[in-house]
Amino acid sequence: MSVEQAENETVRLAADRDPGDSQEADVREDTRLLRRIADEDPRALAALYRRRGGLLYSLLVRMLVNEMEAQEVMQDAFVHLWRRAHEYEPERSSAMGWIIMIARGLALDRLRARSRRSAGHAAYEQEVASLEVEVNSGARQTERDELAAACAAALHSLPESQARALQLAFLRGWTHAEIARAQGEPLGTVKARIRRGLQTLRKTLKDYHA
Repeated sequence: MSVEQAENETVRLAADRDPGDSQEADVREDTRLLRRIADEDPRALAALYRRRGGLLYSLLVRMLVNEMEAQEVMQDAFVHLWRRAHEYEPERSSAMGWIIMIARGLALDRLRARSRRSAGHAAYEQEVASLEVEVNSGARQTERDELAAACAAALHSLPESQARALQLAFLRGWTHAEIARAQGEPLGTVKARIRRGLQTLRKTLKDYHA
C-alpha cells in the first residue's frame, strides 16, 4: 500500500466509527483515560488498549498489509501514548483522532523504511551488475559456492567503517544522509567509504574471475 493510499485509508476508517449519542460519551472516556495515562496510571493504558486496540490494529493491518508489522507498530503506538499522553490537547483534536495520528505516523514510517529498503536492494543489484562479472549459469555448484565465499570474504575483509556503511546502505536501505547522522560523521566521509568499499569488492570479484 502506498503512503497516499494509507493516508486515505486512515481517513476512511476514522469516518466509519459509529455515530450517535454514544460518541460523545466515548470521546469523554478516551480523554479521561489519556489524562490518567499522563498521570502514569498503567490501568488506564490497559483500559485504552481494550477499548481502541481493535480499531488501531485494523487500521494498521490495512496500511501495512502485514499482520506481524501491524502488531509491532501497535505496541510501539501504545508505548508512545504512555510517554506522550501529557502532550495531548483536547481543544485541538479528539482523543481518538490524536491516537490515530500517532499510530498512523508510525505506520507511515514503516512504509517509508520499506520503500528505502527496496530502493537499496535495487541499487545493490545495479552495483553488482556494474561489476561486469559474468557467471556462467552452467557453472558447477562448487564454483558458485566458491564465488559466494569470495564475496563474503571480500566484505569481511573491508575496514569495519566501510563494511558497516555498505551494510546500512544496501541491506537496510538507509540513505547516505541517514548513515551520516547515525554515525555522527560528515556526509562526504560516508559517501567516500561506500565508494571505496565498492571499489574493493569490484576488484576482488574481477581478480576471482581473472
